Parts: sequence; C-alpha cells; structure tokens
Amino acid sequence: MPWLMIDSPDAAWTKQQLTEHLALIAHLLQANAFKPATPFIKQSQISWIALIGAVSDLVRQALVAGKRIDFTEEVNSDDERQDITSLLDSMRQSAYVSSDNNLARPNLTIIFPNLNYVYGVGTGYFPNGLFFRCTYENELTFFVGRDRIFFHRHLMRAFMEARCYLLSLP
Repeated sequence: MPWLMIDSPDAAWTKQQLTEHLALIAHLLQANAFKPATPFIKQSQISWIALIGAVSDLVRQALVAGKRIDFTEEVNSDDERQDITSLLDSMRQSAYVSSDNNLARPNLTIIFPNLNYVYGVGTGYFPNGLFFRCTYENELTFFVGRDRIFFHRHLMRAFMEARCYLLSLP
C-alpha cells in the first residue's frame, strides 16, 4: 500500500500534491477492507486508519484553502465533536499504525486497542464492552473507541465535498 506523507497538512498544497493525494485516496478506496464480507483483520484495520488519515488531510487542506467541511449529520453526539472535520481529526490522532523496529523485519502494529467494525443494521456491545449502533443497511461503520464514522455517509461525503472544492480552485 502506498503511503503519502505530507510534511505539513496545514500548509497549502501544490496542484501536484493534491493530485497525488487524490490518487492515494482512490487507491485506498479499492482496498478489500471496504467490501462488506471482508473480515476485520489487521490489514483491514490498517486500511481504515489510512483512509481516515488521508481524508482528514484532504479536509484539512480544504480548510487551509478557505472552506471548512462542516456537516454534522450523525457525527457522534455523545462527545464534543462539532462537525466531520473535528471527528476526522480526533479519529486520526487516536488510531494510527506504528512500526516495531525491534524486529529484523518491521511489523506494522495497530496501537489503539479499541477498534471495531460493523456492517449493516445492528446495535449491541462489542466484546471489549463498547456499545455500537448502525441504523443503515449496506453501511460500513468503523469505531475508534466510542467515536463512530460511517464509510458512505461520512468518509465518502467528506472526501467528495473537499475534493470538489479543491479541484474548483485556480
């Protein structure tokens, strides 16, 4: 999986950086992790975390360029997240992938202990005791701790709004 590291997501990107970042997101969206029947294994978790980080960078870039992606529909109301931009930023800071450099061959490891995933309609408790709810058929829902993000209703919408805005700029 290609990783695009932007030195400062708060600095204005060049058109080339934007093009590369959009290509990265397009690549990430092809991952098996976003297909309903995919097991929630380490590689799936890494794909979710990478996509959240990439969309978070894109949304932040829209903010740098003058437009905050600020929809609030179903952004978790149990916490202090004001909109999708703040939810993405919080999730990005909470869930990340780190290399274990003590091994001869680096092993990617998920650092955050409470990652969960639901496909389709359901409510209940995960084995780690956290409550979950998804009221939509055909929706992928990812949880980092108590924070919830929907694949289509949140990630794809934030991606499309930021992408359209940034591509419309001269």
